[in-house]
Amino acid sequence: MIEENSIGKRLVHHKEGVYFALTLLVSILTYVALLFSIIGIVIIAAIILVSYFFHALSMASIRRNGVRLSERQFPEIYEKAVKLAHNMEIEKMPAIYVMESMGIMNAFATRFFGKNMVVIYSEIFDLSEEKRNDELLFVLAHEFAHIKRRHVLVHMLLLPAMFIPFLGEAYLRACEYTCDRYAAYYIDNVDAAKEALSMLAIGKRLSSKMNKEAFVQQISEESGFFAWLSEKLSSHPHLPKRINALDNWVNPEQYPLIREKRVGLVVGVVVSVLLVGILTGAVALIVKGTSTLTAFLEDPYLYGEEEYFEEEMYPPVIQAVFDEDMEMLEQAVTDGADIDEKDSEGFTALQYAVMWGDSESAEWLIQNGADVNTTDSWGSTPLINAVFNDTDVETVELLLGNGADPTIKDSEGKTAYDYAVENRDAQLRDLLQ
Repeated sequence: MIEENSIGKRLVHHKEGVYFALTLLVSILTYVALLFSIIGIVIIAAIILVSYFFHALSMASIRRNGVRLSERQFPEIYEKAVKLAHNMEIEKMPAIYVMESMGIMNAFATRFFGKNMVVIYSEIFDLSEEKRNDELLFVLAHEFAHIKRRHVLVHMLLLPAMFIPFLGEAYLRACEYTCDRYAAYYIDNVDAAKEALSMLAIGKRLSSKMNKEAFVQQISEESGFFAWLSEKLSSHPHLPKRINALDNWVNPEQYPLIREKRVGLVVGVVVSVLLVGILTGAVALIVKGTSTLTAFLEDPYLYGEEEYFEEEMYPPVIQAVFDEDMEMLEQAVTDGADIDEKDSEGFTALQYAVMWGDSESAEWLIQNGADVNTTDSWGSTPLINAVFNDTDVETVELLLGNGADPTIKDSEGKTAYDYAVENRDAQLRDLLQ
């Protein structure tokens, strides 16, 4: 058990702040340098758009195929997760999805359309059936800590630094140490934390039989240049180091940090410095070469544009729906906010409300004049999006009962009925005929 005063023993790993400052500085300088050339602007836009596209595609698949925990779906585990998030002072409960993992043990935190998500692989979620809830809660708390520390939120801002060998990985490893501490502290069970980390090394069946002290000793026994380099190029610390770090954090006198043997590490440092120097020089030459093109560019539109990596500022009515804050929504409309104002993708507050099954917000928006037949950038109406996202029947009935036109087609020429057929939803299909 962790003593109450452990909160004063640096929940945040001391290296996280240092590496965050370095990665932030490098990323900002890179963005600024690229913004001074047309090619640089194209590079920034391409990186962000490609990253966003593939991330959105992956998350959409998980949201559709994964099982979302709720009061109706594994309510006992969900209740524990809600309590954990509350204890960690996370304002908005993240959406938690469980997905089939084919034996792989993993979990991660992310953001999708402005909302925090945690995805747990089924191999880990199975712990709930084995009465090993503390181990499962450690994994959940670890991902909640990423959200609490805003590691997910700043990912796009720090993206350029992630391409620099050693630097981005060093920051990510420090974040992992921090989240291990948060998770162990908030579940108040270091043994369960160590057990969960051991499972990643040997699996659930044998983790309890594994000699963890011998495993930690591998830090010094299995050393050398390539062992050192493999960790420096990884976003996660080696597992025995994470267990050793947790023990040291709780009881530094009994569990000192085990250092790697220094044989071969000097060579590794020299090689690393040379590699970083070569890559840095190459980047500098590219930036210098592209910046000369600005002499031929006189269009002021190419300069002073808003920074693409800033998070989008949503209209107040949409933000209120994001925050599930009815009082904020009513106040925004009372203050004169456009109830049908759209974001950069053409979505209105009503579009988001029906996609997320927020029937209360959707009904209030409709009653206060929201356009039920507005279309987004893909030509989809709230009715089409509700059916496409497999929203509950009551929301579809609400839209139809308030004038939603089921004959409108989106940019692909499909109606809401067509998507009901694709989703094999007989109830919605019959409702839309």
